[in-house]
Amino acid sequence: MKGRIFYGWWIIILGSLINGVEGGILYNSFTVFFLPLKRDFGVDSATISLLYGASRLEGGFEGPIVGHLINKFGPRAIIIAGGIMTGVGLILLSMVHSFWPFFLIYIFIVSLGYNAGSFHPISTAVNNWFIRYRGLGFSCITASMSLGGMIMAPLLSHIILNSDWRAGTLIAGLIILIVSLPAAIPIHRSPEAMGLQPDGRPFCETHYQEPSSVHSRILDSDFTIREALSTRMYWMLTATISLRLFVTMALNAHLIPVLVWRGISEATAAYLVSLFAFSSIISTFGMGWIGDRWHKPLICSLGIIPTIVAMFGLAFSQATLFIYFLPISLAITMGTTPLNWALIGDLFGRRSYASLRGIMAVIYGIATFFSPIYSGWIYDRTGSYTIVLITFSIILLVSAFIFAVLFFTPFRRLKERSLNPLDEK
Repeated sequence: MKGRIFYGWWIIILGSLINGVEGGILYNSFTVFFLPLKRDFGVDSATISLLYGASRLEGGFEGPIVGHLINKFGPRAIIIAGGIMTGVGLILLSMVHSFWPFFLIYIFIVSLGYNAGSFHPISTAVNNWFIRYRGLGFSCITASMSLGGMIMAPLLSHIILNSDWRAGTLIAGLIILIVSLPAAIPIHRSPEAMGLQPDGRPFCETHYQEPSSVHSRILDSDFTIREALSTRMYWMLTATISLRLFVTMALNAHLIPVLVWRGISEATAAYLVSLFAFSSIISTFGMGWIGDRWHKPLICSLGIIPTIVAMFGLAFSQATLFIYFLPISLAITMGTTPLNWALIGDLFGRRSYASLRGIMAVIYGIATFFSPIYSGWIYDRTGSYTIVLITFSIILLVSAFIFAVLFFTPFRRLKERSLNPLDEK
């Protein structure tokens, strides 16, 4: 085995390909459909925002079920089933000519497939295959979504502006079916299923040293679901991630409308979405590399601040600088995303990761249901995003504060359980 590439890196490459295609279309490129759908269906911003919000809510409520299915059947089966639903659903959308049929197909086929079969099972696979390089692994699959958005957003925007949004959904569905399904086949559940160890380390190693003087060890602590839910750390982490997602999900959906509100064209705004995606790639890899060597909660806290500055600038200043700073600052904040998910694995291990993340999804699913609808509702009544940006700034401040509290909370006692497991017997 010596000299061969650890198979876990192939898991990351394949997972990144799937997540890049599906996330680049369903997550980063939703905003390019926002105004065309609004015009074609003759509805207001809040109604279009309902699509995005309901998708997040549906993803939250399906989270525990999907987590259980991933634990039972493995990531590969869920990725394939989700990819088929997502691709076929997008093709069906190209045949729709009114809002409510669009809504039903988008939520109960497209979103159901995407929420179940994309980041959740892929991140579970990465969490199973890596411990020491968990931050870097999550950064790769998260950055892939940004790379996919950087490619897909201008591509779909070009198709929509030169044809219509139906052509965009048709092509998007075909791309997902052609790329995602073959890529899912070689994804194995865990290194143990192939006779390997996490990180490719030798079987004689039981622990490893983290490349940082800050924490003496990262431990594969493998908490049960009940044990994890009984800790204060789990609920603090759930709260701060939910608050961050409350803002970033809504900003992602409304990014082009916000930029158009500040006076630039839809075409220019679409290229700024690409700037956001490109910046996200850099920030995600940077945050992941630093996160494997430094305090993840502190990095998450500091990474939120630039978006707060950008939103305050857009709310209270007419300077053009803040229009271009918003996608960059949002990219910095989104760069902390892999560290959020890696923290779950760092604190609670591999065995219950999918279920713990699924339970957490219920909370942030509810939060991200309301935030894009709130943004659209405020804009419909005021013709401005100023109140939205101020509200979001306050919420992100709270999220940054909780991450800072997590930084100053000793993790050692939570992890000592796996240092001396015989002591508990």
